[in-house]
Amino acid sequence: MFSLSLGAWETDIDYNYEYQKNGPYTKFSDWVPYKLHKWEPKYLEDFYELYNLKQHYNDNELRKNIYWLKIALGKRFRHPKHALCETKTEQEYYKYRNLMFMHINIQIMRSYMRLGSKFDKRHVYFYNLDFAHELKESFTVAESFYKEAIPYWEKAKEYADKANEVPVDLDLGTIETERYEIVTGKLDFGHIIDTHLNRLDGKKKIVSEYLAKYPEADAKALDLIDQTN
Repeated sequence: MFSLSLGAWETDIDYNYEYQKNGPYTKFSDWVPYKLHKWEPKYLEDFYELYNLKQHYNDNELRKNIYWLKIALGKRFRHPKHALCETKTEQEYYKYRNLMFMHINIQIMRSYMRLGSKFDKRHVYFYNLDFAHELKESFTVAESFYKEAIPYWEKAKEYADKANEVPVDLDLGTIETERYEIVTGKLDFGHIIDTHLNRLDGKKKIVSEYLAKYPEADAKALDLIDQTN
């Protein structure tokens, strides 16, 4: 008897009813305003947390990180209660802000250097000169990225000096280590960038001398192949 009544009850259930948003079967989640599900970055820390660098990255990911971090530099900070670490005094919060500015500038600088390295070559061998025209253009791009990194390094040093005025270590992990290494001179990206630019000048000289000797090689490799054919 029970099985018969259960079977009859099951036949009355409409398993395949058409879902109507404003009908009797409206889901509870649809009553929640859509805006509650959205997250919009507003503060410096929000944009900083959008920074992401995978182990294997490409140009677009580096450019995206630069974009977010540059926006972060123009935003105001969260309320101290919602900072990325605990700050108990105004002096600590002052140091926190300068450390964040320092670190963001360093990350932008690093991203520009990574972009530059993707257009640079560690060595120029004789067989690389078959692509002398491409190397000339690539080295020009690399140089522009390396030089773009310089002002962000200078800014990072300024903020490191300001943060160093407060003799308290904040719980910001390696950011405090960066500050210490910058003010003590252990970390000097100015020297590193100059080294990259000097080496790049040497490689550009090799390419320029080759193109001066063989001016017909100053064309894209594919164009040269078409000419020979």
